Amino acid sequence: MIDNQTVERIQAAAQIYEVVSDFVSLRKRGVSWVGLCPFHEDKTPSFYVSPAKNICKCFACGEGGTPAHFIMKHEQMSYPEALKYLAKKYNIEVHETELTDEQKQAHNEREALFIINGFAQKTFTDQLFISEEGQNIGLSYFRERGFREDIIKKFQLGYAFEQRDAFTQTALKAGYKQALLEKVGLTIVGDNNYVADRFRGRVMFPVHSLSGKIVAFGGRVLQKDAKTAKYVNSPESEIYHKSNELYGIYPARQAIVKQDKCFLVEGYTDVISMHQAGIENVVASSGTALTLGQIQLIRRFTNNVTVLYDGDSAGIKAAVRGIDLLLEAGLNIKIVLLPEGEDPDSFSKKQSATTFHDYIKAHEEDFVQFKTGLLLKDAGNDPVKKAHIINEIVATIALIPEEIIRLVYVKECSRLLDMDERVLVRTIAQKRQELLLRRRPETPYNNPNAPSVIAGATRNPLPKNETAPIDGNIPAKPWHATSQQQHAPSPLDPYERNLLYYIVRYGEKNMTYVDDETQETLFVNVTESIVQNLQEDELELANPLYKSILDEAFAHYQEEGFAAEHYFQNHPDPTISQFAVDISTNKYIESKVHSKHKKVVTEEEKLLELVLYAVLNYKDAILKQQMDDLTRQIAEAEAGQDTEKLQQLVAQLTDLWRKSKKELALHLRERIITKI
Repeated sequence: MIDNQTVERIQAAAQIYEVVSDFVSLRKRGVSWVGLCPFHEDKTPSFYVSPAKNICKCFACGEGGTPAHFIMKHEQMSYPEALKYLAKKYNIEVHETELTDEQKQAHNEREALFIINGFAQKTFTDQLFISEEGQNIGLSYFRERGFREDIIKKFQLGYAFEQRDAFTQTALKAGYKQALLEKVGLTIVGDNNYVADRFRGRVMFPVHSLSGKIVAFGGRVLQKDAKTAKYVNSPESEIYHKSNELYGIYPARQAIVKQDKCFLVEGYTDVISMHQAGIENVVASSGTALTLGQIQLIRRFTNNVTVLYDGDSAGIKAAVRGIDLLLEAGLNIKIVLLPEGEDPDSFSKKQSATTFHDYIKAHEEDFVQFKTGLLLKDAGNDPVKKAHIINEIVATIALIPEEIIRLVYVKECSRLLDMDERVLVRTIAQKRQELLLRRRPETPYNNPNAPSVIAGATRNPLPKNETAPIDGNIPAKPWHATSQQQHAPSPLDPYERNLLYYIVRYGEKNMTYVDDETQETLFVNVTESIVQNLQEDELELANPLYKSILDEAFAHYQEEGFAAEHYFQNHPDPTISQFAVDISTNKYIESKVHSKHKKVVTEEEKLLELVLYAVLNYKDAILKQQMDDLTRQIAEAEAGQDTEKLQQLVAQLTDLWRKSKKELALHLRERIITKI
């Protein structure tokens, strides 16, 4: 367990912009930064980073939080793991107290898999450089490929022994469990206690996640054997999903942002050779067709992708068809055909970074134009083939989300295909309509009465004009329930949340008001005021999370240096800290008297009336709920002709109505307009 002093140092050092920009390309917007959200398929920037508050927030899917929250969500880490990640980033020494036996037993299995992969990488690398077998076979192969030792170490390449279970036995002796070795894909277990290494007699290529953790391995066999697969890869596991990974993304991410371009190649050695030539903004799809997950990974850093193809690649037509997904994602795609007989690996070995980029500039071609020219060569004078090609090109252009870009392509393709522009425009419009209809069931906004499909989110249950402001240039969006709030919210939930908004944002602040009798200026604390108002009517918040935060704020509000927002956003309980971030950045109920002010004042300047309104609005909601319940009981009593019970219920309802209409209305009318 990390001690509190270390946690405080980490929280103080971690800057949200620096943390998020390692994974997301951000652009300045006012006092904030904005980029594409890494947590959902975001086509327009909706992920905001506020350096002033040191938090981030997506106003489409609702994800966000402090630097620790971001790392927890992005890297699927626990809170302590995220703190250790940030400590490493900011060179902070972590001091830990001894874990209990229960805590050790509950150690995150996911982290255990990462640890095993890290152990495997170190073992394979040591075997490559230290063992005789590794040097004679693995290291010799890499040197024959022209890889320098610094590049081999940069990509943590290695070698797996030929012996059937060499690695498994090494791992077991080191204390790793066979079940986890099997789960991560390093060990194969068969019938009759058969145990073997997945990777044997192969040079090893670790696959890194965006944060640098090893999620998988690729192994290339060096012996020529028709019965043996050239490459063997780790199977899918809890930490590895092939469709969401790109080889080389970890060492490439900063170069991609700097160059605002990503080179896309096919294999491991293509990436490594280009790095050695000084071209670092390159990733590989590892020989598979591109997936949406991989495209989203690229879009976090750039919209510009240049795909490099072998000059004589037989599969280029099939590969080109797969790139349609990039266009649909709104990326700007260029194609470069390398000289005949060359691939990115061999070609980059003959180039410097300067000459390589010069070649790219001279030979890169727009994807749509390239695809059109490529298919037309096959069609020749065959009208049927040409018609088929026109349909394929039109379908490709229809995928492009930007209308202006589509029109530019229409004009160019009209010339290349010798077709009337109007025919192409009409056909593309028809294709676009078909695309929209196919996607329609996946969109949560087609039916205004349908529940949201965003995880952990609900539609705004409050009137549109009943919202509270947030600061800065972060735009406000409808309320989303926090992911921690798994229970069905009560009808009073939005009103309780509104109280918590002022507790979290201003819990330590004092409000001024003028005593009606003495005209003396007095002070009352926000937290104290809310607690006292609830105690007057013996009210208690229904949501246990809200109650816990309110109780903790009341216990600390008088302490010197207590700042509620900072305190709760950096709370050791991730549920509380995530809620504090959400409540600080979302909109909630605001007093309707806000619009009565002719002079624009800050929220803090009118805290008294806003807090008072929030409390009274909550009490009023409780009264209305009670009156609705009594009205229902009255209807049941009338139906049952229970005259005595009916009279009692009517009397109770009358009392509640008077309390609601007289006391609360009077309080709202007289106290809110008091000048402060």
